[in-house]
Amino acid sequence: MRVVIALVPGLAVTAWAIGVRALLVVVASTVAAVATEVVCTRAFRHLRDFSAVVSGLLIGLCMPPSVPLWIAGIASVIGVGLGKHAFGGLGKNLFNPAMVGYAAVLVSFPDQLTHYDAVTGATALEVVSHRGGATLSELTGHSSLGYIGAKGYEWINSAFLVGGLYLVAIRVASWHIPLAVLLGVTLPAAMFFDAGSASSWGSPLFHCFAGGTMLTAFFIATDPVTSPSNARQQWIYGIFIGAVTMLIRKYGSWPDGFAFAVLLANVALPLIEGKSRLTALRNR
Repeated sequence: MRVVIALVPGLAVTAWAIGVRALLVVVASTVAAVATEVVCTRAFRHLRDFSAVVSGLLIGLCMPPSVPLWIAGIASVIGVGLGKHAFGGLGKNLFNPAMVGYAAVLVSFPDQLTHYDAVTGATALEVVSHRGGATLSELTGHSSLGYIGAKGYEWINSAFLVGGLYLVAIRVASWHIPLAVLLGVTLPAAMFFDAGSASSWGSPLFHCFAGGTMLTAFFIATDPVTSPSNARQQWIYGIFIGAVTMLIRKYGSWPDGFAFAVLLANVALPLIEGKSRLTALRNR
């Protein structure tokens, strides 16, 4: 429930920045997630942990406001049904359910989700990453770019930053993973920024406030089931997510890449955690 409360600022700013229909997408994905949870568990009492609500909210926030509502519903059914309950339910899933659902529809319906992905600022990321021989200064004034990030979505990222800091303050989320994700994003950006030449990756501030950076760093990467509990391992896990995201943003065909980076980190988690994780998986 505290995670839901922490998402409220981001939800409000999203509705203000890109329109009320974004909330309809979130509602559709959340209703589908809750319904799938009830069908899979055959009981309403499991809704009290709010895990299905959180998954639905996160899936909806990853969707562009123009996406058909049925696609948002399918993403939640896949995320909760296959991403969580196919593995035995909450606490036993190997992959982040929200990212399983979102990645599934991202691959299945690219035209509806890739080119006009408003929530993740895909247009701005595509402009910077695939701009040909233009320098960053030549992009000044582009309609997709804001003051420091993607136009409008710099405010959305700021709102999720506020909500994320609340989670850290009340110790629902560890500060190690969010900071590690942000370092994984900003360090490559700083290394290849070179004052904005034609080969520049874009400024660190731009990458922090464009795309789903803050939402992923504080709300998705910190999922307690699919992330490590040891501080040293959390640093590795978070930096891995941030760095892979930057590689996808620069060289991949997908506009953002956080969903795939998180799922790859989930795959790599047994290697990051070592024998303790492998023993836990055998015991399952």
